[in-house]
Amino acid sequence: MTAVDRVRAAYAAIEAADRPEVWITLRRLADALDDARAVDAAGPGLPLAGLVAAVKNNIDIAGIPTTAGCPSYADGPADTDATVVARLRAAGAVIIGATNLDQFATGLVGARSPYGPVRDSRRPEYISGGSSSGSAVAVALGLVDIALGTDTAGSGRVPAALQGIVGIKPTLGVVPTDGVVPACRSYDCVTVFARDLATADAAMGVIGGGARPFPPDAPLAAPPATRVAVPKELPGLSAEWAELFRGAAQRLGVDLVEIDLEPFLAAARLLYDGGLVAERHEAVGAFVDAHRDSPDLDPTVAAIIGSAGAVPATRLLKDRVRLAELTATAMAELADCHALLVPTTTGHPTIAEVAADPVGANSRMGVYTNFCNLMDLCAVAVPAGTDSAGAQFGVSVLARAGADAVALDIARRLTDTPTTADPWPVRAGLDATVLLVVGAHLRGQPLAWQLDDRGARWIGPARTAPHYRLARLDTEPPKPGLVRVAPGAGTTIAGELWSVGTAMLGDFLAALPAPMALGRVELSDGSEVVGFGCTLQAWESGVDITHHGDWPGYLRRTRPGTAATRSDLTHRCWRRTAIALPDNEIDTTTEVHWLQAGELYVDLRTPADMAPITGTSLDTLTRDDLVQLCRQQAFAGHLGEDDGVWTWHRELDLHPAADLPDRGRLHLADGVLVETGVGRDYHEDWVTDEYSSGSLELRLHDASGRLGMLLRVGDRFGFVRGRDIGLDTGAAADLAAAVGAVELDMARTLLDMEVSLGVVDRSGWHITRSTLPFRIGDDLAPDLGAAEVSTAERDAAGAGIRRRWTVVALDRSDDLLPL
Repeated sequence: MTAVDRVRAAYAAIEAADRPEVWITLRRLADALDDARAVDAAGPGLPLAGLVAAVKNNIDIAGIPTTAGCPSYADGPADTDATVVARLRAAGAVIIGATNLDQFATGLVGARSPYGPVRDSRRPEYISGGSSSGSAVAVALGLVDIALGTDTAGSGRVPAALQGIVGIKPTLGVVPTDGVVPACRSYDCVTVFARDLATADAAMGVIGGGARPFPPDAPLAAPPATRVAVPKELPGLSAEWAELFRGAAQRLGVDLVEIDLEPFLAAARLLYDGGLVAERHEAVGAFVDAHRDSPDLDPTVAAIIGSAGAVPATRLLKDRVRLAELTATAMAELADCHALLVPTTTGHPTIAEVAADPVGANSRMGVYTNFCNLMDLCAVAVPAGTDSAGAQFGVSVLARAGADAVALDIARRLTDTPTTADPWPVRAGLDATVLLVVGAHLRGQPLAWQLDDRGARWIGPARTAPHYRLARLDTEPPKPGLVRVAPGAGTTIAGELWSVGTAMLGDFLAALPAPMALGRVELSDGSEVVGFGCTLQAWESGVDITHHGDWPGYLRRTRPGTAATRSDLTHRCWRRTAIALPDNEIDTTTEVHWLQAGELYVDLRTPADMAPITGTSLDTLTRDDLVQLCRQQAFAGHLGEDDGVWTWHRELDLHPAADLPDRGRLHLADGVLVETGVGRDYHEDWVTDEYSSGSLELRLHDASGRLGMLLRVGDRFGFVRGRDIGLDTGAAADLAAAVGAVELDMARTLLDMEVSLGVVDRSGWHITRSTLPFRIGDDLAPDLGAAEVSTAERDAAGAGIRRRWTVVALDRSDDLLPL
């Protein structure tokens, strides 16, 4: 949707919703469309292109009076945008209006405004929550995509909870507050509302940065072993809401630690019951005192701000000392927990209930929010269910100052939101470095904790440019060493990318033992990152393991693992994921499938870069087709075992018999079956696609003596039809040489062998892979007689025929033949 389309849709939705109390000022449609056209002309590169936004009316929007919910407070339209508004515009968001609020952002109910109380988006007789009431309801009703609010005591979280949307309250000061009417200057934050966490994250990344810097040790991610504190007691919550909270906590799937919330709650009471409320008077008290008789002033707000002017300085100082004490006690309660999960608010009253008890109702709304900014915590509020009365329940993830990415990650768990490589603090200026790791710091490896403890964020797998080699270093414990080599002498090596705070990377480097080092590494896409390496001397003293492609693969293949048994192997369809051969780049692209019944097996291997076959029957195969078909490998026979050595006896083979038998040892490691060659230096990785408790396996021969096999495991099958001549290649060393040395008709005869794999469903036995590609899609349609099987095949010209086979031996398993 273009920005113009989205703006038109927004204004249509506003008219249909008929919620005038949401807005203090709505921009003219024509002006919003002008902005939208400019966004569309700029192209799709803007991070918020095509989104519409609303702004709480205590934040300056150029050309709109900033009333802070009091009409006479504004002395005219704002001359310029607040920094956060300007950043939204620059990112492609179209600002369409200024929203209603609890006057001077003093309230959590959304009903303290001369512009009228803002009603709940779903149940109009209930409050919206405040003070960012209009912004939250505009998002909840779908009138806008994002909205800005402010939060001092919960104004960016309480309405998010009651409206069933997301609210992000950042660490104090990391989002600029210039152009914002203060409520309590020391504790004010600009916040973001959106219907989903990803959109809120995107908007926060735009408005954040350039004010208070993030701490040098600010984490970029929640660690794998996340610990989340939860309150032992839940004051103010109904039994139903308490159960909703416990359900949300359990859904996190992390280690939960019950703590005493009393020091947090005691700090919360200081905001209005103690001296800290004096900041309310410092912000707008002079205006309130000068206009006490104005009908523009909400009486409850005026009373709070007016009385705040009478707080003695000694009371304010005393309570700040008390707050520091309570904060220290509260942080000790959190101990090694990474976050605190709390209900966002205690209930959802009606507008009438708030009118009857404006101060008491408001106070109850802030039980779990008032302490947050006082203790310099960040928070993410997310929906967490709906109660039996239809009220929306929400929870908030709170974390220490600078740990905004941690709170975001934990909130993702509650909302099933995918993780991203760069959470909003990174986009807002948190200094981070991308790091490539290739060894013991990979996820699941023994030193990954060193990155986790430094708050590093896993980005994902990566590969180097093809200029590197890898060695097993002579260290204890063993580590890999990566070195750059001359052009043509290296290959790509797999690793992982992490994002780590640059200051923490320095700390990490200081602890890095020799011979390891950090330097620039070129990736396969041509970019450069910081990466692990080692000295050339250390690399030369190690063992070259480049052909394994990565360190985990080398460990998986060369460590003993658990020896495989026949029951581990049989009645399965195996797929090869890699083969490692010395002096070769690891092959992960050849398509290899091994169907293993009880004793018999079929193996088919097709290179990923094999050229398309033009022939549609044996007689139409060209010489080039035949050469390409020779690049396949396909064989079948029976699997034997002797003292841990497995032999794949090849009774039927596309290629001439090899000098050495096909033998290997098999072990299981990390869910992978590893095959290690005996007599040949190779390792293969296999994973299983299919398992069945039984299988069909038949040896066959036709009237001419041609051999065949038919296997079925679960819904997978394999069919093999041997040649009707012996593979006599004379002086030729291999099949490709033989094909090139004989007449075309003879060459076709040499390739007249079928090894096919397929899937059985209700409509037939459909071939999905074959040494004769024109067979793909055919129905094998086997039919079992008393002592024979017939199969649907093709003659040399491509015409359909049925071939009769005599069953020679093995398990008839007749129940697996019928569909």
